[in-house]
Amino acid sequence: MWGRLSAGALLGLPLAVFAVGTLVYAWPGRWQDGMVPGMLAIVPAWLAIVAASPLFRSAVRAWVVLALATLAAFAALSAARLLGA
Repeated sequence: MWGRLSAGALLGLPLAVFAVGTLVYAWPGRWQDGMVPGMLAIVPAWLAIVAASPLFRSAVRAWVVLALATLAAFAALSAARLLGA
């Protein structure tokens, strides 16, 4: 259980930041206008990831899935920036 919770806590924060950042950056209009709502949305997103992390079957699966999700969110944010969204 502690391995799954630590995966959610450690990998959940960058996943929440990247996911919310991608939404804020891809939102229509200036990205600066969505910064405050985006920063406020990071904490509930992170808490949701941490709360859902014990649902994984094992700690290894939690680390792998959350690491891949974090990498995918980082790739989506980078793609949004490169494409000029």
